[in-house]
Amino acid sequence: MNEISVLFLDDEQNVLNSIVRLFANEPYRVVVASNPVQAMEILAREHIKVVLSDQRMPDITGVEFLHQVKIQYPDIVRILFTAYADLNATEAAINISEVYRFINKPWHPEELKTAVMGAIHYYDVLMENRRLFEETNKRNEELSEANSKLKEFSSTVSHELRTPLAAIKTALDIVLSGNAGKVTDNQRNFLSKAKTNVDRLNRLINNILDLAHMESGKVELRLEKQDINKTIRSVVETQEAVARAKGVYLNMSLDPRIPEFFFDADKIIQVLNNFINNAIKFTADGGIVVSSHTDLGKLQAEIRVSDTGCGISEEDVSKLFEKFRQLGEAHQRHEGTGLGLAIAKEIVKQHDGKVGVSSHKGKGSCFYFILPISPLKGQTYDS
Repeated sequence: MNEISVLFLDDEQNVLNSIVRLFANEPYRVVVASNPVQAMEILAREHIKVVLSDQRMPDITGVEFLHQVKIQYPDIVRILFTAYADLNATEAAINISEVYRFINKPWHPEELKTAVMGAIHYYDVLMENRRLFEETNKRNEELSEANSKLKEFSSTVSHELRTPLAAIKTALDIVLSGNAGKVTDNQRNFLSKAKTNVDRLNRLINNILDLAHMESGKVELRLEKQDINKTIRSVVETQEAVARAKGVYLNMSLDPRIPEFFFDADKIIQVLNNFINNAIKFTADGGIVVSSHTDLGKLQAEIRVSDTGCGISEEDVSKLFEKFRQLGEAHQRHEGTGLGLAIAKEIVKQHDGKVGVSSHKGKGSCFYFILPISPLKGQTYDS
């Protein structure tokens, strides 16, 4: 037997009889009640999706009854019958009872069936949306919990690895120094390779810890009002010697209109160093230009690191800021942890900014990040 889905409330028995006959062959069952008490008893024991109530009844109006239904069973779809052009009842039905729709008496049988079927479908859609929402929330909570456990595990493992790595590095340094005995050229070659890989593993561990702390929200920015151009100059001056050793230039083009604004200088220096190091690493001829620009109308500053290097293929551009991503043959020849750009992205994100890149294979690249000039919401500032 089909479940009861619809309840009709009307104090006129002949109306209820006609309702029963009209819906006798529908794929859902209807039940009728001649008074509000009987109707509420039915609602308490049956799974009702739609309630239709007459407006004019001896002891209670349809608006008042549907308001009670709304309070006790808010998910049930409510429809009001009325034979009178009663504006007050209409307003009350909308504002108080939040009815799904109105149906005027006398109704047309097919119109009434269509209205009821539409209300049932509306109820089913609401319930399905709620189920999907709750299922998604539950899944998101599970994923968030699993992600937190994974980050905690990564952090713990990284911390535990530091001690043996430090011991290995110390032992290698002692042997390479000759304090443990004479070292042949062949032995020195193998030991140097081992030390290089220990250093790389140590950098990877430090980067994993940095990224895990930032993503967990445990790292607080030290926001101070300062000059972004001054910060850029300090980084470029430090990196110029590296660029000259590589045989490429490192120039600046700074916009003097950028006002002082709040940012964490140490973190932004980390981003700049990452972008400039990568540019130098992948540029064989020509050089790099670090520039700053402002759009005072948008209250933001844009910092770009442009190079004349090997560039990046179109298919790899979208993957650049992913974790542990090593791209292309030219990039694979250089050692790296694959976390530098991911860390840079997270730092800029914490400043309410964004990062990006434009590049063409063989024609160089331009990495950039945009920072808001206005104060960040929800952040504390150092005076």
